[in-house]
Amino acid sequence: MKINMKKTILKKPGGYCVSCIEQIPDPCKGIVIAVHGFSSSKECATYQVLLRKLPAAGLGMIGIDLPGHGREESYLETLRIEACIESIALAEMYICNAYPALPIYYFGSSFGAYIIGLYISTREHTGRRTFFRSAAVNMPDLFIKENPSNEEREKLRQLNESGFFNYSLDDAHQPVRITQGFYDDLAKNDLFAIFDPARFGSNEIVMAHGLKDSVISPRKAEAFAQKYQIPIHFFENEGHSLGSSADTPDKVVDIAIHHFVKG
Repeated sequence: MKINMKKTILKKPGGYCVSCIEQIPDPCKGIVIAVHGFSSSKECATYQVLLRKLPAAGLGMIGIDLPGHGREESYLETLRIEACIESIALAEMYICNAYPALPIYYFGSSFGAYIIGLYISTREHTGRRTFFRSAAVNMPDLFIKENPSNEEREKLRQLNESGFFNYSLDDAHQPVRITQGFYDDLAKNDLFAIFDPARFGSNEIVMAHGLKDSVISPRKAEAFAQKYQIPIHFFENEGHSLGSSADTPDKVVDIAIHHFVKG
């Protein structure tokens, strides 16, 4: 099997760019659009697992950097939800033009799953199978709180005084600039209320979540899965990263691959 792996830059109509990593085996059965989590990037560990495992299943991948994320072109665009959705739409358009005969699938991690959920609910799309990994189904709750902590109050003070604050999960990630516009976007985009995967045609979804996830409550994930009748795989000893055990990342991707290529 021949594998073509490269970095790709997609240009948006407004002048910003989407930095991507692209890996397409030959022959190829379909292509996965992968979307990373908050404060992560296309260099994330999950993308590395996908890049390693998808070709063996005959699948290609376009892994994008969301606006305001990473260390390349995408970082220059302000993080807004519509801008994130446009980045996915551009990646899909690229695939449709370059590989018109191949099916498209979606793989979203955490915030990326939230964005994909909004994308398939609000935009016409080609893909018909989606996988949510540690989905941030209640993403607005992570920022908009009735009783913020002292640290969160300090961030809000910076937001009021400077118009933004920088947020990063850890030193390994490039800080993401958070603006009032992003808060406004979150307030208008409750995935529990907006999610409508059948709006533009059928879309089969599968979820995976850690029972020890302290970022996105397993109860919230289960409630979302039950509301929309989505199969969900729980990992008993795993947190949000689904990486406490060395073999869990592979198991998660195996579930996604089985979902994509079944039948």
